[in-house]
Amino acid sequence: MNRYLILEDGTVLKGIAFGYIGDSYGEIVFTTSMTGYLESITDPSYKNQILTFASPTVANYPLKMGLFESDSIQVSGVVARDAHAKLLIDPSWLYFNNLMEEQKVPGIDVVDTRFLVRKIREKGVMRAYIASSPEVPTSFPDPMDQDVVSKVSCREPYHVKGDSKHKVLFIDVGAKKSLLRELSKLADLYVVPYNFNFEKIDYDYDSIFISNGPGDPSHSSLSKVTEFIRKRSDDSHIYGVCLGHQIISLALGGRTVKMKFGHRGSNHAVTDSNRIFITTHNHGYAVNGDSLENTGLIVTQWDINDRSVEMVRHNDKPIFSVQYHPEASPGPRDARWFFEDIKKDLEAR
Repeated sequence: MNRYLILEDGTVLKGIAFGYIGDSYGEIVFTTSMTGYLESITDPSYKNQILTFASPTVANYPLKMGLFESDSIQVSGVVARDAHAKLLIDPSWLYFNNLMEEQKVPGIDVVDTRFLVRKIREKGVMRAYIASSPEVPTSFPDPMDQDVVSKVSCREPYHVKGDSKHKVLFIDVGAKKSLLRELSKLADLYVVPYNFNFEKIDYDYDSIFISNGPGDPSHSSLSKVTEFIRKRSDDSHIYGVCLGHQIISLALGGRTVKMKFGHRGSNHAVTDSNRIFITTHNHGYAVNGDSLENTGLIVTQWDINDRSVEMVRHNDKPIFSVQYHPEASPGPRDARWFFEDIKKDLEAR
């Protein structure tokens, strides 16, 4: 069965359907990860996005070798060059295809993903449909105009028993399960949704952590979180990753910008001028480094290729955060020292 990928510039790419038989819409992005297809499609940071795998082959190993990063598939659709769509006897494909069908996520296979990735790099991130007809729609609304975080944040507060006496208020703006696992090794976690009434917290926490998540960090739906961090920045230890990193920078007076095509993959090189880390990324927005002047935040790490901000530390407060994913999953573990830094900060009081 034929299926079509329709980009907002009028480009139509023909492919073969797999997964759910239905249409979908989202911001089309690409990941350079060569493994971790299950972790990628279940990562909440991909909400409202159609994910293109730059590495040609997808589902060439069983699902059981991966880890769900949330309770369901989060991407709006999957684009691949070789998703084993014709190898129906392959068990890993059957499981993958069944999962996509069950969760109503369409895929399109046998696409020239090299051409597609080049187009995204040249023109920037675009909006796209996965459709059964090649007819180009007249409307391409911005998926990031929505309150995307509301679709992936927890609904009610809950407790994650930790391995130490320390207590962390964990603000869930689209957290990966692996991030919760890593933090729970360091502290007891009280997990709250992004729209929580922070004025009525009755949990005796000693630090705040803001998770990863999707969408625009300056979206009005996140103003409550940003304002809470601003108020607590004078008397709290605060950490964050990904979207949490951006929220911290906004709360202290910085700005964020939308990137041309973002960073997504598990092979991004980051440096502090002394060391180089290969890190896992999934973000379409970044902190504007120049905007951090007079905020107290210092850029301590940056991307080797485009010098985008990768880590900030406050010059006299216990506040630091990173843009990448130190928990990886998938990806290298070069940045696990981030959790060690949190541990040291927790134990230094």
